[in-house]
Amino acid sequence: MKFVLTFLLLVFVNSFCNAQCSPELKKYAASFDSLKANSFTFLDSQLTDVRIVGYGEDTHGTSEFTVLAKELMEYLSDKHGFKIFILETGFGEGVYLDDYIQGVRDDLKIILDEHNSTWRYKTEEFYQLMNWLRAYNQNNSEKIHLYGCEMQYVISDVNRIQDYLKTVDSDYKIEGFEKHLWQPIEESEKSDYYLSYIKLKKYFIDNFETFKSKTSEESFNLAYHHIEVLGQFVTAINQNAEQRKHDFRDIYMGENIQWILDFQGQQSKAFYWAHNAHVGDWVDNGIVDVAGHQLRKIYGESYFNIATDFGFGEFLAFSSDWKMEPFSYDQIVENTFTECLKSFGNPNAFLNIREARKDKSLHELLNMPLTTMSGAGAQVRTSQTETQEIGKAFDAIIYLDRTTKISWAK
Repeated sequence: MKFVLTFLLLVFVNSFCNAQCSPELKKYAASFDSLKANSFTFLDSQLTDVRIVGYGEDTHGTSEFTVLAKELMEYLSDKHGFKIFILETGFGEGVYLDDYIQGVRDDLKIILDEHNSTWRYKTEEFYQLMNWLRAYNQNNSEKIHLYGCEMQYVISDVNRIQDYLKTVDSDYKIEGFEKHLWQPIEESEKSDYYLSYIKLKKYFIDNFETFKSKTSEESFNLAYHHIEVLGQFVTAINQNAEQRKHDFRDIYMGENIQWILDFQGQQSKAFYWAHNAHVGDWVDNGIVDVAGHQLRKIYGESYFNIATDFGFGEFLAFSSDWKMEPFSYDQIVENTFTECLKSFGNPNAFLNIREARKDKSLHELLNMPLTTMSGAGAQVRTSQTETQEIGKAFDAIIYLDRTTKISWAK
């Protein structure tokens, strides 16, 4: 009896592994060799009615995923009129970065040192991305605007509000908000932050007409959204369970992206770059919708999201004890969806999952959990693979065969 059960288990495991791929998928795949804007013509037919392209990176500490973000943005801006670039960074921090690409400021290093809380942007690859965006804006009449969608650390929002208050001749002083979401915050500090936010919000509402007349309604609305981000932060820090903080983080990412598109106008199109976990159309971050699922509910098929996966290479991430270290994979685990993607690439591959889902012969495969090589957010995963419903959560996936770790800026 024990032998029979073991045999049946092996049959099941083997069947599950083999089910990770189908030769029919190749009809919906495209192979490409270089990370260049002109390589992405396979997307042309998919973007006619798309307003947001979500780009998920499998690891934060991989050079090629930042390079890919730059090349995708170049392709989308030139071929499809996308002029909004949204990063997984603080809303206020994003406005400082936008100052740089608009030519308002020249000191990118100071901006990243003093107004940025995201480690992976202090890299050579990100500098190259920012300098390309700046050059693009210098050479084109229709500018690209950069935003952040986060609310984990809001001191930059405070600084931007204070700058706005100076332009309307106000000496109002904002108190608090020095800490970030994941620091210990005393109950008395939480109360102080809440009262500071409420008083500031009332002050702006009471002075709407005066402030608008001294600047513009657009400038007022931008400053007021910084205040709303402070309110998001206040709500998140008052959650007793850490998981609820993660939940609210994603909720507010989605809300901020919607605000950005509304602020930029009905014809605006955005490229949203974050980790796969935030871009996917799934309930994956606790018990609430992640940002990608919110965007799907709001924008429907006008949201086209792309996951990434990789086969071999090195990346930077925090270890289990929060030390920044390089990690690497030197082989693909057999019978995984990653191995399937590799078979379509020469050396890289694009798989159009949205179109493949329409194929009845692939319905079962794309609705089952698929196993890929495990990447990393800030912290490395505990397993070399992870199994998720990628076929349900994404419209496409890009597989990069070989990757390298990001390089710290000098």
